[in-house]
Amino acid sequence: MKFTIQHPSNWLAVEDEKSPHETVWFQDSNGTKFIVQIKKVEPYLDTNTMTLKNSSLQQYAQQNQENVSSLFTDPKLIRQNNVTVGGNAGVKVEYMIGDFGDFYMSAILTIANGKLYTLGYNEEALKVPESLPLANKMVESFQIKT
Repeated sequence: MKFTIQHPSNWLAVEDEKSPHETVWFQDSNGTKFIVQIKKVEPYLDTNTMTLKNSSLQQYAQQNQENVSSLFTDPKLIRQNNVTVGGNAGVKVEYMIGDFGDFYMSAILTIANGKLYTLGYNEEALKVPESLPLANKMVESFQIKT
C-alpha cells in the first residue's frame, strides 16, 4: 500500500481484494473498526467552462455525505471540520446512524499524490468513548508514502 499506519498488534490488517479501490480493513476480535481506502482522483467536465477540473476536498466531503445518506436511513450529521492528516489538509465528517443514534461513523478525507485517501472509523455509540482514542492514535500515525 501507499501509506503507513500504526495499529494494535492484535488487530488484523486485511486488504480487500474485491473492492474497486485499494482498501485495507483493520479488525479486532469484535469486528471491523477502521478502514483506509485509496482511489485515484479523476477529473470531471465542468459544463460551464467545458474544461476538465479536479474535485476539491469539500466536493469529496459532500459526495461522502450523499453516499452515507443513500446507504443509511436518516443519518445525522454531527459535524464537519477541517483537519490535518499525514501532513496534508483534510476534512473530517462525523455521523450518528440509526433511529436512536446507536452507531457512530466518521470519515477523514485528504488528497495527496493524485489520490483521495479516506480513513473511516465506525463503532457502536456506547463503545465510542473506549475505542475512539485508539482510532485517533491510528489517524495521528497515518503517513502517505511518496
